[in-house]
Amino acid sequence: MGQSGTLSNTATAAGRLLLEAFEKESPARSLSRLGGSPRAVRLLHELFTVAVRRSFVGRDPRDVTGYVRDLLEYQELPVGGQLARQAEAVVRSALGEPELAYAIPALRRAEIICLVVGDLARPPGVPAGELLALVRQAEARVARS
Repeated sequence: MGQSGTLSNTATAAGRLLLEAFEKESPARSLSRLGGSPRAVRLLHELFTVAVRRSFVGRDPRDVTGYVRDLLEYQELPVGGQLARQAEAVVRSALGEPELAYAIPALRRAEIICLVVGDLARPPGVPAGELLALVRQAEARVARS
């Protein structure tokens, strides 16, 4: 995605770690390896919330179902069954239905968050400026909490 020119424009080291993960061959896998940095993990969760809300607020809930199916197909994962239901629940939890994700184990929620956030880099990808704006918005949310 060529984000390296924008890395210095983030406010935090955690933001730079996330942007660097988007440059990797498998952004979702790279994001999942951020567990050693609690700040990066916190920022990843906020970035997930920002991206999901920006994409789905005000849209038909069936759009989430379609997105999850497309994401899982792209990742060559099963598009039906438990993973699909869990992924949809995690996305919808960020849209104001947190109770949907309560029963999902934390590790699975984290995997789904990495898949969704990593999907921002799926070709053609989110433009660098928009991705940086999303990370900055997530950084601001972390700073406020």
